[in-house]
Amino acid sequence: MSFLQSAVELTAFGFGEHVRVGEEDHVKAAVEAEGRLDMWRIAMKPGKPLAYGQVRRTDGSGASFIGLPGNPVSSFVCMMLFVRPFVLRSQGVRNVMPKGFSIRADFEWPKPDARQEYLRVRLNSSGGLDLFANQSSSVLTSTVWGDGLVDNPPRQAIKRGDTVRFLPFSELAR
Repeated sequence: MSFLQSAVELTAFGFGEHVRVGEEDHVKAAVEAEGRLDMWRIAMKPGKPLAYGQVRRTDGSGASFIGLPGNPVSSFVCMMLFVRPFVLRSQGVRNVMPKGFSIRADFEWPKPDARQEYLRVRLNSSGGLDLFANQSSSVLTSTVWGDGLVDNPPRQAIKRGDTVRFLPFSELAR
């Protein structure tokens, strides 16, 4: 029995470090051979690609599949925003959405992306938020340094003093 066939006997399962876009993506073909993908890409940064679908179990029923992106921060953010709520909801928890807070940005973000962005930040001693200097999705130390994420809408520049939506890691992990 293959790993994929063994995994589908679970209620839900996922892969990290393997979901990619392009020729090196082998997970997409494997999942589609055993079921279907309902979602393959998501317009957020970090976090692309994120896969969701169903794979057939040996008894004919389906198991949910969640495929995480390969970069560590992308996987971390998708785990907090999608996988955690999915697992909690499947366990019967009703309120799975993290509480956000309006807090002052003590940084500039002059060149926003066309996608929804989740910026790693931390609370400073003056009650505002500082931005981790390197927002690359490969820099996992930003999650250790930070206290949470700024939920920044597409194409939204941030000026020092603007109020932003802050999602603390304590809310994302509760």
